[in-house]
Amino acid sequence: MLWKLTCCAAGLVLTQCFLVRGKSMQPTINSSTNYSLLLLNRPAVWFGLYEPCVSDVVAFSKPDNSGRAVVKRILALEGDFIQTHSNDIAYIKRGHFWAEGDNAKASLDSNDYGQVPLSDIIGKCYAVIPLPTFLSSLG
Repeated sequence: MLWKLTCCAAGLVLTQCFLVRGKSMQPTINSSTNYSLLLLNRPAVWFGLYEPCVSDVVAFSKPDNSGRAVVKRILALEGDFIQTHSNDIAYIKRGHFWAEGDNAKASLDSNDYGQVPLSDIIGKCYAVIPLPTFLSSLG
């Protein structure tokens, strides 16, 4: 029992909470409210234990150098080919990935800013907690 409590406490300490608002990842994130809390596994990224996979939902540094972060789904990894929204074929170069929002109509993603360096990944999302609608008035 003590082992389970210790593991649970360590998991909470090693988790980063990430507040997300917007529609780019609907219906996966923010399906019924405008805000969700994501739990990210950052230590796996810090210690090089995270191996990105296609379909992972990740937070990464926004490519415009604004210091902000975005949350998107990985659709392609280095060595993959992907068809963009403009029907071009993109080859994903070494050390990069292609990310898109689940809601293509409301997403600013790799179709707009191109490939993203793997080193920009902040953490992998492993849980989504929808927040009450009244919180949308706070932002």
